[in-house]
Amino acid sequence: MKVLITGSSGYLGSLLTEFLVSKNISVVGIGHRKYPEFACEDNFRYYQCDITNRDYLALIFRQEQPTHVVHLACTFNKVRSRKREKGIDIGGSRNVLELSDATPSVRQLVYSSSAAAYGGHASNPEWIPESQPLRPGEYRYGMIKALTEEMFLSTPVREGLHVVALRICSVTGPTFSSDRNVLNLLYNSPILPAVCMNNRIQLLHQDDFLSLMYKILADDQIRGTFNMAPDSYARIRDLAPDKMYVPIPVALISAALSLLWHLRLLNLQPGAVNYGIYPIILDPSALMKRYGYELKYSTAETYAEAIFPNLPGSFQPQAN
Repeated sequence: MKVLITGSSGYLGSLLTEFLVSKNISVVGIGHRKYPEFACEDNFRYYQCDITNRDYLALIFRQEQPTHVVHLACTFNKVRSRKREKGIDIGGSRNVLELSDATPSVRQLVYSSSAAAYGGHASNPEWIPESQPLRPGEYRYGMIKALTEEMFLSTPVREGLHVVALRICSVTGPTFSSDRNVLNLLYNSPILPAVCMNNRIQLLHQDDFLSLMYKILADDQIRGTFNMAPDSYARIRDLAPDKMYVPIPVALISAALSLLWHLRLLNLQPGAVNYGIYPIILDPSALMKRYGYELKYSTAETYAEAIFPNLPGSFQPQAN
């Protein structure tokens, strides 16, 4: 097995790279950074390559002849230009798809979609199955994920290539660090909007993510769409019980998000307001039953490890 990972210098990519290399699996990393912090290993080769650079990407595929491709690269709210965002997330993804199809050695192509593709709606069921229609609304990240997923699943490919789309909830854990993510905002802000108090969120621990990815890569028959998430959720009020919950108009929240996003103080697009009001809770039963997998961490335990990585057991929020 040789796994090519796009976005290998990002959070999920670096986690997966280190994990697979530790299992003595050959990994080809592709990222936009000069070189990841991950130490050089005999079975890890890294290329600084933008996925929009089709010629260089094609050369890497020809030279490396991977058997599996995991496509994690995306802008994830970091690009403020819609044209550039689409060029990378859709145009670059098309390159990955077409080159995987054109490379006979590639047997499996895994695309990391997102729970955001379902959209935040009042009509969302308590647990959203894979059969739920994708309605991302005005949230650009969700729109891009839905469009790219559709491209991956509807484009005809050769018989020997199995395409898998994983709709993943937020993944975090003790090694995740970013001052601009929603969890840090939740923990550090003394005041939160009352409209979010009863909202439910789902967090997948990085260890469960890696265990499930390992099973998927070893599965020669899997194809299609699967939710990847824990079988639990937690309410904001339980994760942050000591906050002051203040009635704030939704329009004001949208304006504040827009300002923080444009100032690059928060990587959350203004169109995501509905996601904070109407929860997206994924039903992961299809993937869990396929492998008989029992999750190691609940959402509440994952939150505790992400916020207090050096103090295990010091915070035990309630969860459902």
